[in-house]
Amino acid sequence: MNVLYGGRYRRRFERIAEVVGAEVDSVCELCFGDTIFAAWCRDREIAWTGIDLNPGFCARARSQGFRVLEGDVLEATLPRVDACVMIGSLYHFIDRLDALFDAVFASSCRFLVSEPVRNLSSRAGPVGWLARRSADPGDGRAMLRFDEPGLRSAFDEQAGRLGLCLEIHSVDRDLLAELSR
Repeated sequence: MNVLYGGRYRRRFERIAEVVGAEVDSVCELCFGDTIFAAWCRDREIAWTGIDLNPGFCARARSQGFRVLEGDVLEATLPRVDACVMIGSLYHFIDRLDALFDAVFASSCRFLVSEPVRNLSSRAGPVGWLARRSADPGDGRAMLRFDEPGLRSAFDEQAGRLGLCLEIHSVDRDLLAELSR
Protein backbone atom coordinates (compact mmCIF):
# COMPACT_ATOMS: atom_id res chain seq x y z
CA MET A 1 0.00 0.00 0.00
CA ASN A 2 2.88 2.38 0.66
CA VAL A 3 3.94 1.96 -2.97
CA LEU A 4 0.39 2.72 -4.14
CA TYR A 5 0.39 5.83 -1.95
CA GLY A 6 3.68 7.06 -3.34
CA GLY A 7 5.42 6.65 0.01
CA ARG A 8 2.74 8.65 1.86
CA TYR A 9 0.64 5.76 3.21
CA ARG A 10 1.27 6.62 6.88
CA ARG A 11 0.06 10.18 6.31
CA ARG A 12 -3.55 8.98 6.03
CA PHE A 13 -3.27 7.56 9.57
CA GLU A 14 -1.63 10.71 10.92
CA ARG A 15 -4.48 12.82 9.57
CA ILE A 16 -7.17 10.70 11.16
CA ALA A 17 -5.21 10.61 14.44
CA GLU A 18 -5.17 14.42 14.44
CA VAL A 19 -8.96 14.48 14.13
CA VAL A 20 -9.56 11.74 16.71
CA GLY A 21 -7.51 13.67 19.23
CA ALA A 22 -5.92 12.44 22.43
CA GLU A 23 -8.96 13.24 24.59
CA VAL A 24 -10.81 10.06 23.62
CA ASP A 25 -10.53 6.99 25.84
CA SER A 26 -11.70 4.29 23.43
CA VAL A 27 -11.75 3.64 19.69
CA CYS A 28 -13.10 0.84 17.51
CA GLU A 29 -11.38 0.56 14.16
CA LEU A 30 -13.55 -1.18 11.59
CA CYS A 31 -11.82 -3.23 8.87
CA PHE A 32 -8.45 -2.31 10.35
CA GLY A 33 -6.17 -4.30 8.03
CA ASP A 34 -2.86 -3.21 9.49
CA THR A 35 -2.12 -1.94 13.00
CA ILE A 36 -0.66 1.50 12.32
CA PHE A 37 -3.58 3.31 13.96
CA ALA A 38 -3.76 0.70 16.75
CA ALA A 39 -0.13 1.44 17.64
CA TRP A 40 -0.89 5.17 17.71
CA CYS A 41 -3.74 4.47 20.15
CA ARG A 42 -1.56 2.24 22.33
CA ASP A 43 1.13 4.94 22.52
CA ARG A 44 -1.52 7.35 23.88
CA GLU A 45 -3.18 4.82 26.20
CA ILE A 46 -6.39 4.85 24.16
CA ALA A 47 -8.25 1.53 24.33
CA TRP A 48 -8.34 0.17 20.76
CA THR A 49 -10.53 -2.64 19.48
CA GLY A 50 -10.22 -3.78 15.88
CA ILE A 51 -12.80 -5.65 13.84
CA ASP A 52 -11.81 -7.32 10.56
CA LEU A 53 -12.96 -10.16 8.36
CA ASN A 54 -9.48 -11.23 7.30
CA PRO A 55 -8.03 -13.98 9.57
CA GLY A 56 -4.44 -13.05 8.67
CA PHE A 57 -4.92 -9.41 9.71
CA CYS A 58 -6.59 -10.53 12.94
CA ALA A 59 -3.88 -13.06 13.81
CA ARG A 60 -1.13 -10.48 13.24
CA ALA A 61 -2.92 -7.89 15.40
CA ARG A 62 -3.49 -10.43 18.19
CA SER A 63 0.19 -11.42 18.08
CA GLN A 64 1.01 -7.75 18.71
CA GLY A 65 -1.24 -7.75 21.79
CA PHE A 66 -4.21 -5.87 20.33
CA ARG A 67 -7.86 -6.64 21.13
CA VAL A 68 -9.47 -8.03 17.98
CA LEU A 69 -12.93 -9.22 16.96
CA GLU A 70 -12.73 -11.39 13.86
CA GLY A 71 -15.70 -11.33 11.52
CA ASP A 72 -18.03 -9.19 9.47
CA VAL A 73 -18.51 -5.71 10.92
CA LEU A 74 -22.24 -5.92 10.23
CA GLU A 75 -22.60 -9.20 12.12
CA ALA A 76 -20.45 -8.22 15.11
CA THR A 77 -21.65 -6.49 18.24
CA LEU A 78 -19.65 -3.29 18.17
CA PRO A 79 -18.24 -2.22 21.53
CA ARG A 80 -19.39 1.03 23.14
CA VAL A 81 -16.60 3.50 22.31
CA ASP A 82 -15.90 7.21 22.07
CA ALA A 83 -15.29 6.94 18.32
CA CYS A 84 -15.45 4.44 15.49
CA VAL A 85 -12.84 4.79 12.77
CA MET A 86 -12.69 3.38 9.25
CA ILE A 87 -9.62 3.98 7.13
CA GLY A 88 -9.84 3.09 3.46
CA SER A 89 -12.55 0.43 3.74
CA LEU A 90 -15.91 2.17 3.31
CA TYR A 91 -16.11 0.93 -0.28
CA HIS A 92 -16.65 -2.60 1.06
CA PHE A 93 -20.04 -1.37 2.31
CA ILE A 94 -20.99 0.71 -0.72
CA ASP A 95 -24.30 -1.16 -1.08
CA ARG A 96 -24.87 -1.51 2.70
CA LEU A 97 -24.22 1.97 4.06
CA ASP A 98 -27.51 2.20 5.99
CA ALA A 99 -26.69 -0.99 7.92
CA LEU A 100 -23.12 0.15 8.59
CA PHE A 101 -24.08 3.59 9.85
CA ASP A 102 -26.89 2.14 11.99
CA ALA A 103 -24.40 -0.26 13.62
CA VAL A 104 -21.78 2.44 14.17
CA PHE A 105 -24.17 4.93 15.74
CA ALA A 106 -25.67 2.25 17.98
CA SER A 107 -22.22 1.97 19.63
CA SER A 108 -20.71 5.45 19.31
CA CYS A 109 -21.56 9.08 18.70
CA ARG A 110 -18.58 9.73 16.37
CA PHE A 111 -17.57 8.07 13.12
CA LEU A 112 -14.36 9.15 11.41
CA VAL A 113 -13.85 7.94 7.87
CA SER A 114 -10.83 8.34 5.63
CA GLU A 115 -11.71 6.99 2.20
CA PRO A 116 -9.84 7.19 -1.09
CA VAL A 117 -11.56 9.34 -3.71
CA ARG A 118 -8.73 9.16 -6.25
CA ASN A 119 -8.27 5.47 -6.83
CA LEU A 120 -5.58 3.58 -8.70
CA SER A 121 -7.85 0.53 -8.61
CA SER A 122 -10.03 2.04 -11.32
CA ARG A 123 -7.11 2.06 -13.76
CA ALA A 124 -6.61 -0.60 -16.40
CA GLY A 125 -3.44 -2.68 -16.58
CA PRO A 126 -1.01 -3.87 -13.95
CA VAL A 127 -1.29 -0.82 -11.68
CA GLY A 128 -5.06 -1.20 -11.45
CA TRP A 129 -4.79 -4.96 -10.95
CA LEU A 130 -2.25 -4.52 -8.12
CA ALA A 131 -4.40 -1.87 -6.44
CA ARG A 132 -7.53 -4.03 -6.63
CA ARG A 133 -5.67 -7.07 -5.33
CA SER A 134 -4.15 -5.20 -2.39
CA ALA A 135 -7.57 -3.85 -1.38
CA ASP A 136 -9.46 -7.17 -1.33
CA PRO A 137 -10.23 -8.12 2.30
CA GLY A 138 -10.71 -11.76 1.37
CA ASP A 139 -14.38 -11.78 0.44
CA GLY A 140 -13.97 -10.79 -3.21
CA ARG A 141 -15.97 -7.53 -2.95
CA ALA A 142 -13.33 -5.00 -3.92
CA MET A 143 -14.35 -3.64 -7.30
CA LEU A 144 -16.53 -0.58 -6.63
CA ARG A 145 -14.97 2.64 -5.35
CA PHE A 146 -16.11 6.12 -4.36
CA ASP A 147 -15.18 9.29 -6.18
CA GLU A 148 -15.40 12.58 -4.31
CA PRO A 149 -18.94 13.58 -5.43
CA GLY A 150 -20.24 10.07 -4.75
CA LEU A 151 -18.72 9.93 -1.28
CA ARG A 152 -19.94 13.40 -0.34
CA SER A 153 -23.42 12.40 -1.50
CA ALA A 154 -23.31 9.19 0.55
CA PHE A 155 -22.24 11.12 3.67
CA ASP A 156 -24.95 13.75 3.10
CA GLU A 157 -27.56 11.01 2.77
CA GLN A 158 -26.49 9.26 5.99
CA ALA A 159 -26.21 12.55 7.89
CA GLY A 160 -29.73 13.50 6.81
CA ARG A 161 -31.17 10.06 7.53
CA LEU A 162 -29.69 9.86 11.05
CA GLY A 163 -29.64 13.55 11.98
CA LEU A 164 -25.83 13.70 12.11
CA CYS A 165 -23.41 16.58 11.89
CA LEU A 166 -20.98 16.18 9.00
CA GLU A 167 -17.59 17.83 8.79
CA ILE A 168 -15.18 17.30 5.91
CA HIS A 169 -11.68 17.77 7.37
CA SER A 170 -9.60 17.33 4.23
CA VAL A 171 -9.68 16.15 0.65
CA ASP A 172 -6.68 15.00 -1.33
CA ARG A 173 -6.21 11.39 -2.36
CA ASP A 174 -8.45 10.46 0.59
CA LEU A 175 -11.45 12.37 1.85
CA LEU A 176 -11.44 12.61 5.66
CA ALA A 177 -14.86 13.11 7.21
CA GLU A 178 -16.30 13.15 10.70
CA LEU A 179 -19.93 12.33 11.34
CA SER A 180 -21.26 12.89 14.84
CA ARG A 181 -24.37 13.18 16.98
